[in-house]
Amino acid sequence: MRRRWRESEWSRARKRQKQTAATQKWIGNSFDIGVFLGVDILDDALNTSTSSPLNVSSAGSSTTVATVRPAINVIPPSTEAETFVTAPSESEVSSSQRRLALSPRVSRDQEDPKPESASSSTALLVSSDDPACGPGPSNRAIAPTTTKAQLDGPLDLSVRVESPSPTKGKGKDKHVHYQDDPVPPSEVLARTGDAVKVTSAGAVEQTTREATTKWGDVIMRDRMLVRVSYTEDAVSPTFDEWQNRTTRHLENEGWAEYIVAWRKNRLELYENHHTPGKEWFTGTKRLSYLVPLDSTSTRLSLYSFVDLSFCLSCPPTSLNVDPKGRRHFFGSTRGTNIFIFKLKCRTRAVDWLWHIWRHLGGQLPPYIEVRAPAIDTRLKVDVPGFDAADIDAAYDVFKRDNIVRLCEKYLRTAPEYRALLEREEAKGVRFDLAWRLNTDLDWVWKEEDVQGQARKWAVLCGLALKQADKPAHLEIRMVRHLPTRLHMKDGTRLDEPPAVEGYLDRIRPNSQLKQSIYLVTHDGYLFALTPARAHQPSPPGATATGPIPSQSVSIATDPNMEDTVRRAEVRRGQLQIMEATGMSDLRSIVAVRRAFQLLPPQQEQVEPPTAADWEDSEGFWAQVERSEDDDDDVGGEAGLAASKDKAHLRMRRSFELVLTSGRVVRYEAYSCATALEWIVRLRPLVSYWKKRHQVDARLEMDVARVSTGRERITPHRAREDHEHVGEHDMSTEPPPDRDESLPDLSFFYNWCVLDGCRPILKCGRLYGRKGWWGQYKHTQLVLIAGHLVQFHITGTGVFHHRKKKVVHLIDAYVCSGYFAAQYLPEGQYDANKPPVARRYQDGLETDDGEEDTLFIIWYRKVSGAAPGVRRNNSKADIPPLNAKRKVAIFRTRSRLERDSWVWAINVEIERTVRASREREEAVRQSGQLLKK
Repeated sequence: MRRRWRESEWSRARKRQKQTAATQKWIGNSFDIGVFLGVDILDDALNTSTSSPLNVSSAGSSTTVATVRPAINVIPPSTEAETFVTAPSESEVSSSQRRLALSPRVSRDQEDPKPESASSSTALLVSSDDPACGPGPSNRAIAPTTTKAQLDGPLDLSVRVESPSPTKGKGKDKHVHYQDDPVPPSEVLARTGDAVKVTSAGAVEQTTREATTKWGDVIMRDRMLVRVSYTEDAVSPTFDEWQNRTTRHLENEGWAEYIVAWRKNRLELYENHHTPGKEWFTGTKRLSYLVPLDSTSTRLSLYSFVDLSFCLSCPPTSLNVDPKGRRHFFGSTRGTNIFIFKLKCRTRAVDWLWHIWRHLGGQLPPYIEVRAPAIDTRLKVDVPGFDAADIDAAYDVFKRDNIVRLCEKYLRTAPEYRALLEREEAKGVRFDLAWRLNTDLDWVWKEEDVQGQARKWAVLCGLALKQADKPAHLEIRMVRHLPTRLHMKDGTRLDEPPAVEGYLDRIRPNSQLKQSIYLVTHDGYLFALTPARAHQPSPPGATATGPIPSQSVSIATDPNMEDTVRRAEVRRGQLQIMEATGMSDLRSIVAVRRAFQLLPPQQEQVEPPTAADWEDSEGFWAQVERSEDDDDDVGGEAGLAASKDKAHLRMRRSFELVLTSGRVVRYEAYSCATALEWIVRLRPLVSYWKKRHQVDARLEMDVARVSTGRERITPHRAREDHEHVGEHDMSTEPPPDRDESLPDLSFFYNWCVLDGCRPILKCGRLYGRKGWWGQYKHTQLVLIAGHLVQFHITGTGVFHHRKKKVVHLIDAYVCSGYFAAQYLPEGQYDANKPPVARRYQDGLETDDGEEDTLFIIWYRKVSGAAPGVRRNNSKADIPPLNAKRKVAIFRTRSRLERDSWVWAINVEIERTVRASREREEAVRQSGQLLKK
C-alpha cells in the first residue's frame, strides 16, 4: 500500500509542493469517485473495508460526498444503493419525472480557470423526501449548481438519482457511471417547456446573461459620463460620496463621456483617439480603460442614490495599447482605480447596477420587508428559490402588481387596517411600490426598458441600491398627485381655484400707451405672452378634435376622448410657458382692485406689516364697486363709440395689481364685466397659492426635522393663551425619529411628475448661473416637457424676463452633492465652511450646507430637435463623444428641495429618451469597438 502511494501522482505532487513555495493552483488530473491509490473501493468484487473519500454514516443518517473542487454536499433520501448517471434524452424523460424536478438546495460560485471534468464538477444534489413518490425505486432529475467553470463553458450535465433494491452488507453501495450514448448538447439545449426543467438546460436558463454569452459578444453597451480616479491607498468596498470626501491622495481626471461596453467578465471604456484621423484608419474607437469583473478585488457600490450613479473600484489593469498619460493607472500594479459612472437614463442605470451586482455574487435574501407608511406597519414577503438561485421564481413573485395585490390582501385581514384602506379607495387612491433611502424615493415606475423589453427585475433591482452600508427598503405608498385642497388650522377648507387667462391691454403709466398682452395663470404664477403666440383655448361649444383633424369626436360618444382633451390642454399650457416673455409670482401681488383714477399711479407705498398678511385683511377682500353702467357696456370699440365719456369708460374697464415692491400695474379688459371677472378670479388664486407655499414650507421643515434628527432653527413654543403654559419646560412636540415612516414624503416625489398630468412638472426659485464663473443670480426655474425654462428675477420689474436660451434635456446629465461640488473652480467650494441658518419668504427655515444644495446640469445645443415641447426628437443629430457641452449650476434652498429637483429632472430625461427610441439606440451603437 505504501509503495502504491509513493508511485501515485498524488505522492509526487506532494513532494514537489514541499520543495517549492505553496501555491493555490490546481494539481492533479481528473479522477473517478471511489478510486483510491489505483483501487476501486466501490467495486462489489473487492469487498474491502478501507476508508475512502466517500464518508458513509450508519443507516438513517445523512451522507456527504466530498470532492476537491467544488465542495458539494449530498443528502440522500434513503440508505439504499444509488447510481448517478447523465441526463437521458428528451424522449426518455416521462411526465412524472418532469413533475419531480427539484431545484438545488445550495448554489455557490467557485473560481476555476479551466473547465473541470464531469466527475469533479457535476453537482450531485439530492432533494428531500417526496411522499408523492411512494415506496420503491425513485427516479428524480436534479439540476446541478452553477459553478464558475460552467460560466466559462457550461457543462450540460444534470444527474438522476435511482434507488434500486437494497443490497446486503454494511453501509451503502454507490456507483457513478455515464451512459454509453450521451445525449448531444444541441438536443439538450433545444428542449422547451417542462422538459427543460429536468435537464441542464434548465440550469443554464437560471444563470445570468453573461453566462450564456459567447466571448467577445457585448452584453450591455451605453454612453456614460465617467470620472476616473486613482489612489495608492486602499479604499472602502462601499465607496460613495461620503467616502470620497474623506479619502486622501486621490488623483482625479475630469468628467468625460465614454462608450462603456460589457464583455463577458470585464467592462471596456472607449473614447476618441488623440490623433486626428486615427479612427478612420483603424476603424475603431480607442480602448482607454478596463474594469475586470472576474477579479476578487473588484468592488461595486452605489455612489449616490439621488443621482443613481455607481462606482467600481478595481486594481490597475494593463492594456495592449500605448498607455500615454496613463502611468498612474497602468504603470503600477499597486493601488486602486476608481470609476464612477453616471447614465442619463435612471432606469438604465438601475439595470446596469443590478446585472453587475448579480455578476459579482449578489445574493437574494430569504425575504424582503415591505413597509406601509400610510398605516405605519410592515410585511415580510418570502423570496422563492433564494437558496437555489432560482431567479425566475423570484421574478414571477416580485412583480409590481402582484406585490401590491399581495400587500393589500393581507392588510385587509386586519380590521383596523381594512377600514383605512376602504376609506382611501373610496377617494380613488391607489397604491404603488417605491424604494426609499433616507428622504429619497425611487418609484417602481417602468417595467419595460427603452426598447420595450420586459424589466423582470423592476422590483428586485432595489436590492442593489445600498449606499454606505445602508440598504434601501421597499415601501408600498399611496400614489399622490399635487394636492388641490388645503386644510387650515381653524378647520377651514380651501380648494384650488380655477385658472384664468385672456387678452388684455397694459396701460403704461407715463405715456398712457396700450400694449396688447395675453395673461395666463399656471400653478400660482402669472405668465405674459404676445397675442400672436397666446395658444388660446378653443371657443366654448367647439367640437373637440379627434386623432385625425378632419374628424370631430364628442366626449360623450367616445370615452377615450376625455383623456385626449386633457393631454391637449396640458400640451397647450406647456407651449404657453415656452412662449412666455415673462412671469410673475402671484404671492408678490398685494392687492387686486378696480381702477379708480383716470391716470394710473406708478408707485404706491406698501407697509411691511400689511404686506405680510394682506391676503386675510378686509381691504384685500373689499367689495368691488359696481354700477348699472357696467352691464350696459357691450365691450370693444362699439362700446366706446356709444359712450359719452370715453376716458371714464376706459377707467371702468381697467383693474390694477399692487405689488409688494410698490409698483402699480394697470390692465384694461374688453368690457367692464370682463374686468370684474378678472378681479373676482385673481383674488382667490392669490390667497390660495400664498397659503399653499406656507403649508408646503412647514411640511418640508417637519420632514427635515424627523429625517435628520436636528432640532428646528426656531423652536416651537406653547401659545401664551395655553392653559399649561409656563408649568414646565418640556418641548411642545415629540423628539425626532430618524426611522419614521414619513408618509408625507410622497408629496415631494408626486406622480404629477411621472404622469405629466400638469403643464408645469416642477417650478421654484433657485440661484443659478451659466458656466463655471460668474455670480449666482436669483432665477425662477420651470420644468416642462423636455425643457428647462429660466426667468431672471428682479426686484423692481413687473415680470421676470425669460432667458433666451432654453435648456434641452436631450442628452443631458445631472449630478449633485459632493460629486458636483468638487468640479467647481478652486476657491468656490469650502468643505469646512460652517452652515448658515436661513429664512425665506414662505417661512422655510434651513441650515443645509452648500454641498447639500448644489446640482449641475451638463447639456448641449441640439441640432434637428423637434420644435415646441415635443419629447420625440428622433431626427436630432447624434453627438460625438467629445461634443462640447455647456453647464448650468444651481443652488436650492434646502437638501430635500435639491433632491426632489434632481429626481424630477431625471424623470423628464427618462421620458425624453423613451420618446425617441430609434435615436437612443443609434446613440448607443455609434462608434466601432475592438473585435475580440
